[in-house]
Amino acid sequence: MICRIIIICCCAITIFSCSVEKHLAKAKKHIEIAKSKGAIIKPDTVWQYVYGVDTVYNNTTNSFETRHIIRDSFPYTVTNTITSGITRQERKAMQDMFDHLEKMMKLQNDSLKMQLKSDDRQHKQEKKAEIVQTRQENKKSPWIWVIVAGLLLASILLFKFG
Repeated sequence: MICRIIIICCCAITIFSCSVEKHLAKAKKHIEIAKSKGAIIKPDTVWQYVYGVDTVYNNTTNSFETRHIIRDSFPYTVTNTITSGITRQERKAMQDMFDHLEKMMKLQNDSLKMQLKSDDRQHKQEKKAEIVQTRQENKKSPWIWVIVAGLLLASILLFKFG
């Protein structure tokens, strides 16, 4: 009974475990994210060493020893060396500069907003003054119209009865 449970658990772990393809897909996704944030992927040359195992007689200890000896070395080009485009300090300085610019723009927008409000208040006061002036001008003119209407009425009466 216990063997069956162990076998079932092993099969479940094997079935539901992460595959190599999933990890490669995640790696590709993260590399693309790094590129979009400014990482630079450039080829780099490293040295590949071929080691061999030799048995050598050591005169000081009077015994045979096995040593790893470099048989050959050749340059090997690695194409996935990832370096960030800028250092952490540069990124921090750039972020601080952008924060400062953002604050300055906000202050400038606030001062512009205040200036527009004051201009708007001034414009409203000027409009009110214009309205008052036109009302005062219109108050003077009704007497002229009364006189004109009276003259017109008098001329009509003269033509009709006279």
